[in-house]
Amino acid sequence: MPSITVKLYSVLFKFFLKRKLQALLESHTRNPYGVVSRPDEAVAAANPCFSDDGVATKDLHIDPATSLSVRIFLPDSAIISGKSVPDLRVRVPASRSLKKVSDNGVVYGGYSPDKNGRNCRKLPVILQFHGGGWVSGGSDTVANDVFCRRIAKLCDAVVVAVGYRLAPESRYPAAFDDGVKVLNWLGKQANLAECDRSWSNGRVGGIGGEDGGRRQIVDGFGASMVEPWLAAHGDPSRCVLLWSQLWCNIANYVCKVFGRGRQAFRPCKSGGS
Repeated sequence: MPSITVKLYSVLFKFFLKRKLQALLESHTRNPYGVVSRPDEAVAAANPCFSDDGVATKDLHIDPATSLSVRIFLPDSAIISGKSVPDLRVRVPASRSLKKVSDNGVVYGGYSPDKNGRNCRKLPVILQFHGGGWVSGGSDTVANDVFCRRIAKLCDAVVVAVGYRLAPESRYPAAFDDGVKVLNWLGKQANLAECDRSWSNGRVGGIGGEDGGRRQIVDGFGASMVEPWLAAHGDPSRCVLLWSQLWCNIANYVCKVFGRGRQAFRPCKSGGS
C-alpha cells in the first residue's frame, strides 16, 4: 500500500490538474478555427546522471511513425554497492557520472550500467500515464517529473512515464493505442536484452564479428536496439500500471488488450494500481 506521503502528494497533484483544466476551459483565447490554445507548461529537462534526489531520467522516442515517447526514471537503489551488498541504497560513484565513450565512439555523459550486470539490481517496472484529460500534460512536465521521481524513490521501482499523443492533434483512440504500444515495447525490450546477453556471451552460434569484440543487436542505422537501463535494471515480470481517476480508462484498455493476448507481451506480467 502507498504511504501517507504518496497519497497526499497524489491528492495535491490531482487538485492542481483540475485547476489547470478549469482555467483552460474558461479561457477565451481561441484561434479563427475555434480551437482552444493549449497553455505552455513548464518542462523538466531529462538528466541521465543521478541528481541530488537519487533519480536519473532519460527520454526515448520509441515510435518513428508518431510522437510517442517515454521518460524513464531510475532510482540509485538499482545499483548494488560492491563494498556492502546488503546496503542497496547507495549513491552512484563519481566515476559513473563522468562522460564515457560508448562502443560506437559516441560520448555519453550519463549513467551507463555495467555490461556484465554484476552491480545491477532488478526492480519492478511502473508504467505511468500522466493526467490532463487527454488534451494537456506530458511525461516531461515539471509536475509529472516531480511526481514520478517520488514514486521511483518511495516504491523502489523503475518508472516509465508514457508521453502519449494528445487531442485534438491526434484523434481517439490514439492515446489508448499508445498505451498498448509502450507495453508491447517493454516486452520487446526484455526479449532483445536476453538475446543480446546470449549473443555477447557466445551462446548463439554462427553470429557475430571476428574481432572478438562485444556483439550488439543494432538497427538499420547501427544504433543499439537494446535500452541499457531497462536491460540492466528492469524486471518486466513485475510490471504495474499506474493511473489516477479519468486516466484509468487508458490503463483499463491496456489491461484488457494484455489479457486477450498475453503471448504477444511476454515476458511482461501486468497489474493495476
